[in-house]
Amino acid sequence: MRRLAFILLGLALVTFLKAQEKTLLYSHYSFNGLAVNPAYTGSHEMLSISLSHRTQWMGFEGAPSYNIFGVHSPFRNTKMALGFLVMNESIGLRKQTGFYLNYAYRLSLGKGKLAFGLKGGLSTGKYELIDLGNNDIVFGENSSSYLLPNFGLGTYYYTENFYAGFSVPLILGYETNETGEVKAYHDFEKYAYYLTAGIKFKIAGDWKLQPSGLLEYDKAGGIIADAGLSLLYRDALRAGASYRTKQAIVMLLDYKITYQLRVGIAYDYGLNELNAYNRNSFEIALEYNFGYQIKASNPTIF
Repeated sequence: MRRLAFILLGLALVTFLKAQEKTLLYSHYSFNGLAVNPAYTGSHEMLSISLSHRTQWMGFEGAPSYNIFGVHSPFRNTKMALGFLVMNESIGLRKQTGFYLNYAYRLSLGKGKLAFGLKGGLSTGKYELIDLGNNDIVFGENSSSYLLPNFGLGTYYYTENFYAGFSVPLILGYETNETGEVKAYHDFEKYAYYLTAGIKFKIAGDWKLQPSGLLEYDKAGGIIADAGLSLLYRDALRAGASYRTKQAIVMLLDYKITYQLRVGIAYDYGLNELNAYNRNSFEIALEYNFGYQIKASNPTIF
């Protein structure tokens, strides 16, 4: 049974790696606004630091895991904002860490701001083999390390109670040739596009309702829709659920412990062929904002 589970995992990883070449791995995109869209940079209107960790298919060796560290802030008396992003990814053979600088140029528009963002940096990593036990090795590829550039772009509009964004988080792709050397390439047909939107409206007293959604498209994986609904209390406590087409039902909870510190968790109930063996994916996120008073539109919930 264990061997069969690993074989299924291996097959799933092959498909997953092909489909996820330029897409992001997340439980709930609201935990990773800076990674999804570089134009999100500075939208908290104060210095903000975030950290998230996601484990997919818990209990399987070689299953995907993802770590994101981000820091971003606007500049006073200017329309610019800068951010720094570290994205660490482990998916079977692929071990990868990206270091990026985010830049956003923000314009006042109506009751909110319209931002245009760029991302640039370097990605380093290597491909490794997976040992299934008894000297049984799968994915017989050459191990190769690399240090290559990558870029992203996006636009983001937000007010106190509404946001919408469009982005291409990673423009370049990486491929391995016959000798095991990893090279960067550019192909418009292999872009992964992200469209996000959400709105908050008051329902009674201190309670608000927030419908939100994400559409993700790339040629290999097609369209993936992530639609959710959250209930908020005083903008401090949020509980909700979302449905990701053909993949998972995601349950979400986050809480603002203080004016500055927020913690969130998300749990995926998988809807694929690995369910018979393990269906758990889990993400935890922390966010700290260096400020108490909000002097501008501040959608702390992406």
